[in-house]
Amino acid sequence: MIVRRASHSDMEAVAELSRELAVHVNDPDPGPNASLLLELGFGPDRWFECLIADDGNRVVGFALFCRKFEAHTRTKRLWLGDLCVTADKRREGVGHALIAAVRARAAELGCTAVDFELASQNDTARAFYKELGALDCDDIEPLTIVALNS
Repeated sequence: MIVRRASHSDMEAVAELSRELAVHVNDPDPGPNASLLLELGFGPDRWFECLIADDGNRVVGFALFCRKFEAHTRTKRLWLGDLCVTADKRREGVGHALIAAVRARAAELGCTAVDFELASQNDTARAFYKELGALDCDDIEPLTIVALNS
């Protein structure tokens, strides 16, 4: 298995894996269309980077992340939006390899940390991240401001 930067041709597989992730965390199905992933990952106004795990035959996982900066701390961080591994490859080191690659990219960019959110009922992911040394951020409360289209 290798971890590498995603290419245009990987986005169909990422779209399918993201559907598996949506089911796992009880989110609505985003559908099979990969056009938004292609536009926002490879277009002129890039919103994210994506790494994939490839077992030689297929994409078996992906990590999607973007940059984050806070003026009041002057720190650069990466924001891990999604991490997904196919069900048949879990507990085989794929997630660890993807996180190692995200950490390496964070170091390359001079980031101090990788931040992420975790669905409150996702105990499997919680155990995985704890094994990696993830810390609870008791001093931060997740909130959401819903953007409205005018």
